[in-house]
Amino acid sequence: MNNSLVKGSLSIILSLSVLIIILLSSTGCDKESDTGFNADFNFTKIDDNNVLYENTSSGEYYSMIWDFGNGQSDTTTDKKNIYTIYYHEANEYEVSLQVTNFTGENQTVKKSVNIDISDLVLSFTANIIADDPNYVQLINTTQGEYESFSWKYNNVVVDDEMEHIAYFPFMGNYKIELLVTKNNITYSTEHDVFIAQDDPGNLPGLIWSDEFNYFGLPDPNFWNMETGGNGWGNNELQYYTNRQENALVDNGILTITAKDESYSGRDYTSARITTQNKFDFKYGRIEASIKLPYGQGIWPAFWMLGANFSTVGWPSCGEIDIMEMVGGAGSKNKTTYSTIHWDNDGQHASYGESYSLSSGILADDFHVFAVEWNSQQIKGFIDDIEYFVADITPSQLSEFHDNFFILLNVAVGGDWPGSPDATTTFPQTMEVDYVRVYDLGSN
Repeated sequence: MNNSLVKGSLSIILSLSVLIIILLSSTGCDKESDTGFNADFNFTKIDDNNVLYENTSSGEYYSMIWDFGNGQSDTTTDKKNIYTIYYHEANEYEVSLQVTNFTGENQTVKKSVNIDISDLVLSFTANIIADDPNYVQLINTTQGEYESFSWKYNNVVVDDEMEHIAYFPFMGNYKIELLVTKNNITYSTEHDVFIAQDDPGNLPGLIWSDEFNYFGLPDPNFWNMETGGNGWGNNELQYYTNRQENALVDNGILTITAKDESYSGRDYTSARITTQNKFDFKYGRIEASIKLPYGQGIWPAFWMLGANFSTVGWPSCGEIDIMEMVGGAGSKNKTTYSTIHWDNDGQHASYGESYSLSSGILADDFHVFAVEWNSQQIKGFIDDIEYFVADITPSQLSEFHDNFFILLNVAVGGDWPGSPDATTTFPQTMEVDYVRVYDLGSN
């Protein structure tokens, strides 16, 4: 064989090998070429606070993840999506677009967007009330246009009250948030407040309460709204509804309103709310601050029934009336009753006492109605004046050693108060500032 021919062939093979290695090395170093696409986007300011974004990525890719730097984002496979994003506050925002292909490779591009003018400035004041330092006055001072807002604090949410009084029963540091919604996006700002004392009106051991620091119907997490016009076992005349016209929480007060109106075959409407199957307890102190209605045939009540009411019925379940009033002439509008009911060998039994104000009527102001209940006795109070004690140690009163749930209502007419007459004015309201339950310790 010709040696020069062999050498020439080997030289060509070596040259080709070196060329292939160089090409492979060059291709391997170009990572962007491996992906076959490039991430990119353009943005244009529409006005001071709105920015338009457009995807301009090239090559073969499948999905995109946008992050607009203000809490808004979107994941999409639509390459032609165009976004108009609102920025309420002057700031520099980092906006990113991540692009991914069918094999999972991705690229991200980031750009800064400067907003020079604030369009919506969130702000509020939170001032502790000097004479009552467990209450904080909140005032929304936000500048700009928005659709709605909420206060959020201490597991309470209150909607659209420009001025709101927040209640904090215990000493401690608390965060208060203002949440403002515009264009279906919610923005927030917050303040910290320090409450320097426990509310001296509170006893230790608060286990449940509704302070009514919200707006609308009674909180469905706490209360059921019973409805109907069946007389409720007492030949009552009202129809209980689930309308705000009859039960409304506003400005820290639950108002139950009895109205003179035709409704579902009845001549009056009102409301009756209960904690049945939502909260019940055995032993402790339960109290409520209430301003009562008045008048012939008006029958407000703050009371409890045994939690087994739906299975054993009444009076076998037991009943504890913390406050009842039957309105009318003479001393009726100023007299409250505390009573217990039970089953005594198949017969209804009851025991109760009453208390009358020395002057004025119970509709003039708020009063605190309470019972303290342990394994030995049940005591009834008005404004911490004890006027009722029942011994519940006899075996016939076993009902009072089980759990009870809470009820609030205003009845119209019935066997005890009788019907309204020409002296009765409507509407009549029962206003409730709070309902609280305490564990009093060893029973």
